[in-house]
Amino acid sequence: MTVIPREATALVERIREALARREPSFEAVDGARPAAVLVPLQYHDGGWHVILNVRSQHVGEHRGEIAFPGGKYEADDEDMIACALREMWEEMGVAPEDVDVLGPLNAVHTRTNYLVWPTVGVIPPSYPFIADANEVAEVIEIRLDHLLNGEAVRHEARLGPDGVVTQRVAYAQGEHFVFGATAWILAQLVDLAQDLLSDDQGPAKKETA
Repeated sequence: MTVIPREATALVERIREALARREPSFEAVDGARPAAVLVPLQYHDGGWHVILNVRSQHVGEHRGEIAFPGGKYEADDEDMIACALREMWEEMGVAPEDVDVLGPLNAVHTRTNYLVWPTVGVIPPSYPFIADANEVAEVIEIRLDHLLNGEAVRHEARLGPDGVVTQRVAYAQGEHFVFGATAWILAQLVDLAQDLLSDDQGPAKKETA
């Protein structure tokens, strides 16, 4: 049985508190389809890991891309959190009652015209993922400390229809490249955790760093 150290548990609780203090923002986009994803955290091998999946070649959109478990909001979903938990169950076999929901991040608008609402949640250590092969080709993970120390950070550049090149954050995990809306959502979590850890340093440590 994996025992989560006190300092690791403390970080998650501080993320929960920080998310509870803020009102998630979104920019309404006419015609955008509502969707939700879960941003799963799992502790093992001495650290927190962010769980993602590689989309299969059988899905209608985003084939082969790295994504969080999620999908379109359905009429039967109570809210966006319920939508994210349902999708986590359908795609990766994680029961909603086994997810410790920490809170929502800001919604993002995708290039395929979805307005995606992310929710951060914790999955128990050693949880047996049962991926739906029709939707998920592979389950992958990135250590949170690699995200925080910049080891996994990359950048993507996109040429817009107006000829302007836009650079945004992206992440690497082995042969996989996390970009687009998934990377933007992940960046929110990373920024939040970095702010919390920076607060731990205190003014004196920040000045001498």
